[in-house]
Amino acid sequence: MTDEIVNPHELSDDEFDALEEILTSEIVPADCMNLEMLDGYLAAVIIAPAALDVGAWMPAVWSADEEEAAFASGSGMQQAIRLVLGYYNELVTTIGAEEGWEPFCYAGSSADDLAVGEEWIEGFMQGLELWPADWADHVPRHDAEAVTEALEALVRPWESADDETADSVRLQWLSEARDAIVEIRARWMDLELAQPVPLSLDTPVSTRAPAGRNELCPCGSGKKYKKCCGAAGA
Repeated sequence: MTDEIVNPHELSDDEFDALEEILTSEIVPADCMNLEMLDGYLAAVIIAPAALDVGAWMPAVWSADEEEAAFASGSGMQQAIRLVLGYYNELVTTIGAEEGWEPFCYAGSSADDLAVGEEWIEGFMQGLELWPADWADHVPRHDAEAVTEALEALVRPWESADDETADSVRLQWLSEARDAIVEIRARWMDLELAQPVPLSLDTPVSTRAPAGRNELCPCGSGKKYKKCCGAAGA
């Protein structure tokens, strides 16, 4: 009997619970993503056709408002960043893997009584906005068209959903979203595009989005944003 392979990047139950709790705590802005939205957001970030730097996606986790996202640092904030980086690492190593990732949703248990998957797809759409505008120009036309069609098919049913849409239908949409996401990542891997890799939990990260391309990059490299993380979307 072979030993079960353990993913060293998978969060423990305690870490998972801590992440879920901290995302709704008072140390983060009121509009911080909850765990369901974060899961959808990171899924879109991870399957981007060009690897997105942590400085490009991290600020929006905390707030859609740049000023709110730049909240004070401290031990609680550093714990929050480490847990989000840990969850990112888990998804990087499980999306597309055998016995891997499934979209996380609260299945109607949200305090706001949101419909199943509603926050997940909202996070996913926010993540898609970070893809370079000209991404399709940098992959073969056939692959660009296939991925575009897959994304449109993934999003389409949610656009016409309403309060009458059954939870079972929404869960089926999430299952189909998972399949599409796995297929997209596999396509990029077949094309040998650079894939995201697990990050050090001690990676210097700012919660502030860069205000200008001539300012220092928030990733901590010491370079100007335009010559570092901002270069990918230039």
